[in-house]
Amino acid sequence: MKIDVKSATGRLRQYPILCSASLVFILLAAWAFYRSDAIAEQKAEYDKYFNEGNRYRTNTTNGAQLQQQLDFLIEANRAIEKRGFRSSDSLAPSLQYFYRLEAEIGVKYLDLRHNTRPAPVKAPAKATAKATAGAEAVYTPINYTVGVSGDFQQIIAFLRALAQGPYFSRINSASITGKGNATTLSLDLDLLGIQ
Repeated sequence: MKIDVKSATGRLRQYPILCSASLVFILLAAWAFYRSDAIAEQKAEYDKYFNEGNRYRTNTTNGAQLQQQLDFLIEANRAIEKRGFRSSDSLAPSLQYFYRLEAEIGVKYLDLRHNTRPAPVKAPAKATAKATAGAEAVYTPINYTVGVSGDFQQIIAFLRALAQGPYFSRINSASITGKGNATTLSLDLDLLGIQ
């Protein structure tokens, strides 16, 4: 069986729509096969731009209140600075604070010592510069060992005065012994110091 060119072209002329549709289908299939590897790249690029657009939308939404949040943080930082000792080098004001508590509440100090701690390990200079860029104050804990005696109500009043007092304090450890009028409280605490 030999294919005759004249009979083949005659057949093609008999069905022009079918032949042109077949030709278009073959061309489209070849183009899709050729471009099939680019679909994954285009999907990745679409996902990248979609995620970036979502990030911009989120930033725009969250950025609307940015000035109010900044003002709040500035005020909070000022409040923290007001409740801290100005220098950890001068211990007299912090000791006066404890003696004032003793006089106001009526507890008796069994032990009142300032403890020195080793200096914290410093981060590399670049990391420290980034972390402290724009910072106005450095906060350091001023550690004390405090032992007080009094009745239970006085001990509770002493703890309340530490918690609600004019300076920030953190109790690291505490132990209480005795009962009634012979109650003894031992604390290891830090006061916020600002250098």
